[in-house]
Amino acid sequence: MLSVLIPIYNYNALPLVELLQKQLIKEQFAFEIICLDDASNSSLNPINDKINLLENCSFSVLNDNLGRSAIRNLLAKKAKYSWLLFLDGDVLPVNTNFIRTYIDETKKSRFTVFCGGIKYERNPKTKGLLHVKHGLKNEEISARLRNKKPYKYFFTSNFLIDKGIFKTIKFEEKLTKYGREDFLFALALKNENFKIHHISNEIYHLGLESDESFVAKTKQAMKNLYFLNQENLISSNETILLKILKLLQTLRISNFIGKLSPYFEDNAIRRKSLFYLNCLKVSYLCNLKANSEI
Repeated sequence: MLSVLIPIYNYNALPLVELLQKQLIKEQFAFEIICLDDASNSSLNPINDKINLLENCSFSVLNDNLGRSAIRNLLAKKAKYSWLLFLDGDVLPVNTNFIRTYIDETKKSRFTVFCGGIKYERNPKTKGLLHVKHGLKNEEISARLRNKKPYKYFFTSNFLIDKGIFKTIKFEEKLTKYGREDFLFALALKNENFKIHHISNEIYHLGLESDESFVAKTKQAMKNLYFLNQENLISSNETILLKILKLLQTLRISNFIGKLSPYFEDNAIRRKSLFYLNCLKVSYLCNLKANSEI
């Protein structure tokens, strides 16, 4: 029995829900698909309303924006079945046996958390985007490699979890904006000794950001990372970025590096460069640290 949970923000999720519903009906598996729009006031919501016409499917719009973590917790609270499949609204399964693959894993495996993986379409129009370049390098990883570092490659856009396990962990609702909620959830799984099993059951990530928007979200993710560290939710030894920040502080050059953020940001966008994007991550963390000490 499966609850498919889809948080949406300003996106047409009807094609995704139609595809999933057809696969679930074919498998003759008890299911529900619950979709929530996080108060986006989107012009696409009249299209998403058609989800309510599909058997065992629902779509509703929240009155207030909850954020990426709280909306997932709410979806899980609404779910009535024992397995929870979380999918972002801007994805589509790569394979036609997507649901069958997950169902088979729950029957044959001792694991209670599964990650299917992410892919990016090879589209000439989008291949130069920073978002795509970053995704191909850091997210589109084979299941074999993901299983070598299972917690590092946990992504919230496509994972299946036992409902009982989710109730133990949940998403950290202090994070209301984009970034690092997947890292914190994976860390909680690790600390509770819940194993993650990565499989080849990928989704295409279709909701691509412009370079400017992706850089802005990257900076927001750094704000979240710094916040988590300041709140003692993660230690400085748990990510390479925080380790570098600590080293630069020790060398007493972090304030100088922080002042270079505009330079790195400009070059990341203008040159579509992952190198400068990574430099920006470090520099922006330094900038956040310097401003917090004023």
